[in-house]
Parts: sequence; C-alpha cells; structure tokens
Amino acid sequence: MKGFLELIVCMALTGLSSQQKSRCPDICSCSTGVVDCYGRGLHFIPEDLESDTHTMLLAYNKIISLKTLSFYKYPYLRHLELHNNIICAINPQAFKNLHNLRYLDLSGNMLTTLKPEVFKPLSNLKTLNLGNNRIAGLHANILEPLGNLTALYLHNNALTSLGIDILCHLPALTKLRLDGNPWVCTCQIQYLLSWMMDNAQKIYEKERTLCGVPKYLNQYPIMEIESGSFDHCQHFFTLYEYLYFLLIGMALFLSSIILCLVTGSLIVFYERLLIKAQRKPHVYKKKTIRKRESIMNGHHIPVCRI
Repeated sequence: MKGFLELIVCMALTGLSSQQKSRCPDICSCSTGVVDCYGRGLHFIPEDLESDTHTMLLAYNKIISLKTLSFYKYPYLRHLELHNNIICAINPQAFKNLHNLRYLDLSGNMLTTLKPEVFKPLSNLKTLNLGNNRIAGLHANILEPLGNLTALYLHNNALTSLGIDILCHLPALTKLRLDGNPWVCTCQIQYLLSWMMDNAQKIYEKERTLCGVPKYLNQYPIMEIESGSFDHCQHFFTLYEYLYFLLIGMALFLSSIILCLVTGSLIVFYERLLIKAQRKPHVYKKKTIRKRESIMNGHHIPVCRI
C-alpha cells in the first residue's frame, strides 16, 4: 500500500513538471528562468511563460510591435533582448511592471520615434541599446526615469541634434555612443559639444562621431571642432525660441490691430452721435402763463385820472 501511494505521488509530480515544461513555446528552449527564442521566426511576444522568468532572448525574429502590457506577467525579468526584429512601434505601457529590468536591447529595429513615457517603469535599468534604428529625435524627458542607467547606445540612427537635458538626467552614465548619426555641426550643437568635452571619458567611438552638415564639415570629428568656432553664436536662438518670438510678435500684432479697430469704431460712433445731436432742431416751448399771473403781471393800459 505504501509503495502504491509513493507511485501516485511520483506520477503527480511528474505530471506537474510536464505541465510546467509545456508552458515553454515548442519552438523555443527554456531552462530555469531563461527563455531562448533566438531566430525562431516569432511574430509576437510569447505568452504564458513562467512568471519567474528572468531572461528573455527574443532577438532575430519578426516581431513588428510591442503592445500594451507585453511583459506585465514577468515582474522578475532582468534581461530582455529584442534586437534585430522589425519593431516600428512601442506602446507606452509595453514595459509596465518591469521594475527589475536591468538590460534592454532594442537595436537593429525600425524605430523612428518613442513616446516620452515609454521607459517610465524601468527605474532600475542599467543598459539601454537603441542603436541601428531610424530615430530622428528624443523627447527632452524620455530618459528622466532612468536615473540608474550606466550605458546608453544611440549609434547609427538619424539624430541631427541632442539636447543636453536628456544627458543631464543620467547621473550614473559611464558609457555613451553617438557615432553613425548625421549631426548638424552648426550653432545648435555647441552645448552638446561642451558636454562631450566635459565628459570625454564617457564617449565611446569618438573618432567616428562625425558631422553630417554643413558640407565643409562633413565627416569631420565633432570633438575636434574648436570652441572658438561658435563665437558668432552668442546671439543664436534655437528653432523653438524663434517660433516663440514669432508667435509673440504675431499675437502682439493682431492685438494692436484689434485695439485699433475697437478704438476707431468707438471714435466714429461718438462723432456720429455729436453730428446727430447738432443736426437735431431745437424746439422752444412757450411758457404757459397762469390766469392769476396774467392779471397780476400782465400789461395794463394806463388809466387817466380826471
């Protein structure tokens, strides 16, 4: 009887183990906490994996987008590789619940823009790789939640400028790649260049971080530009500043026109009232004389006394 019970327990444990193993996609290989789906032709993020998964390898597949709550079921995920897919869109809530994530590789995709709040859940991220995409610009606050980030890769994108506010939000940063972008080396890059000079030890591939325009600086290393080259930029305004002043000027111009129209209308209205008042005939009313007053104050014919 005892042997029979042991057999039943063994079979139950075996069945449970097989159920747990069945949660791994057939085309992937899984071990304790690791899901390996490298180059398996996946079009989507695998679902219903073990909740204690800490490493997910999804590179070299055909994933097009990351939908909302794509990884919500895996709060212990620490390492996520999504490079060399065809990802062109990431939902702002795609990485929600990944507060333990340390490594995120999104390189080699087709990203052009990123929502400002997309990295908000990743407060403990250490490495972020966005290289080899088509990113043309980054929102000023997009990396603000990543206070623990130590490595940032932005190489081989379509960046022409980068606000230093983005980099100032990364106090722990020790490694930065900016090469392979068509940087515009005019007055607008002077602040980025100043930051790069002050943090030269953090910049990797310095000799390959080159200007794209103007033409005479094409393929010229950014960090070899002399600071004196920007002396004429003392009164330089950014595009946003120009737009701001333009809008203020237009608003003042329209306000002055409206004020003139209102003032002119009031003056015309007032003058018309005056003219109308002057043209109106004045009617004099004859004073009514009472009978008693007529007797007392009327004209009397002198009476001759004999």
